[in-house]
Amino acid sequence: MSKPAILLIGGLDPQGCAGISADIQTAASHNCHAVPLLTCLTEQTSQGLTALGNLSAEQFMAQYHAAVADFDIAAIKIGLIPNLAIAQCIEQIINQHDVAVVLDPVLASTSGGVSIDDDVQQFILQKLLSKVTLLTPNLPELSQLLNITDLELELATTNLLTTGLKACLVKGGHAESAWASDYFNDGENQFHCYQDKLAKNVRGTGCVLATSIASQLAHGQDIRDAIVLAKAYVNKGIRLADDLGCYQVFKHSMAELELIDLPKLCYDAALIGKQFNFPSCPQRLGIYPVVDSSDWVAKLLPENIKTIQLRIKDVTADVRQQEINKAVSYCHDDTAFFVNDYWQLAIEENAYGVHLGQEDLHDANLIEIEQAGLRLGISTHSYWELARALAVNPSYIALGPIFETTSKQMPFSPQGIERVKLWTKLLGEQYPLVAIGGIDQQRAELLKQTGVGSVAMISAITKADDYQQATQQLVNCWQ
Repeated sequence: MSKPAILLIGGLDPQGCAGISADIQTAASHNCHAVPLLTCLTEQTSQGLTALGNLSAEQFMAQYHAAVADFDIAAIKIGLIPNLAIAQCIEQIINQHDVAVVLDPVLASTSGGVSIDDDVQQFILQKLLSKVTLLTPNLPELSQLLNITDLELELATTNLLTTGLKACLVKGGHAESAWASDYFNDGENQFHCYQDKLAKNVRGTGCVLATSIASQLAHGQDIRDAIVLAKAYVNKGIRLADDLGCYQVFKHSMAELELIDLPKLCYDAALIGKQFNFPSCPQRLGIYPVVDSSDWVAKLLPENIKTIQLRIKDVTADVRQQEINKAVSYCHDDTAFFVNDYWQLAIEENAYGVHLGQEDLHDANLIEIEQAGLRLGISTHSYWELARALAVNPSYIALGPIFETTSKQMPFSPQGIERVKLWTKLLGEQYPLVAIGGIDQQRAELLKQTGVGSVAMISAITKADDYQQATQQLVNCWQ
């Protein structure tokens, strides 16, 4: 595929630390083609912004027509809007492109000096927000936009959504906290995305974050995944920042994603930084059947199955408890027996562990599970769900569906072998990875080559003509 072209609208920082300069480097690092469109030629140093250096509306629009003459624009990122005339031009431009638009409302330089006029702020609120996919204000900018000092994030962002804005990501780096925590709200989904705050002072990180998100959206990522991946990119750039003059300068890099840079995600601000310590699992959980009855547990354990999960639905509470009780009684000391979803029963019946889907994480009492000494496995289907799992620090992480599957209705597209290979390397020795979804004998053999430690399956065993032969073939191929 050809590189997506990103229209980058913003001001020129003459020192190359922020604005269009940072945007171009970020887009290039995301395998995108940068199409820069200057709004102004600023004069700024470490002492602050002394002049905006506005372009005229005529110059700006002439530049725009030249910029897009030979490219199909895949996404738009907007930064510094210096005056009302340019703001009105930007509205015209957005109307010409049916693509994702990320607006980073630069209302003042972080180093001080000249700020943006009130009429521009009002135009953003009244005209631009309804056309924007994602707004990325920091805390001072959010306060300035809404003209309020006592910010309650959910209420403030919900008010912005009433303008027609699709989603808002509030950057929390200015908060007095050990965590760099951002808050996302799109009206249906709300979460806090956080990491350790790094003790570095790097310019241009807001520009980089917004452009990284726009680049990810141009590549077709879900907006939640785009945010998580962009946060990881920003963290790495700050972590590896170079000392140059009086600055620490962001390190743009096309290197592979590293676990140290991935943020964590939670739905309640009170859980930001909460630490869980679940017991560890073997790094290689091996062939991992998921079955719907204790009878299957009894039949498969003699076939050298060491890891198994009971996923039982649509039965009475009494039957469910009896099934879990019987399944536990069939297990040996070296059996890793997981109960799907019903964590209270898993604790009560002294199971080895519990496996939770993302929805179940909302309701489960993780502290009780932890205190009971159970292992915890978590299903993931995307990077933002991985970030949610990392906040819980589980015993293992499951990724799926790897291939098309008929065992369960899935809203997610198949992950594919390359994603398994990438996540196996990403999670390394810290979290065992289980691949699940549409896996049969042939596909298990392919997945083994990725280095993943476990493959889970349902139909390949429970619907096989000869379950014993099918199980033995899988076990033999995995050893």
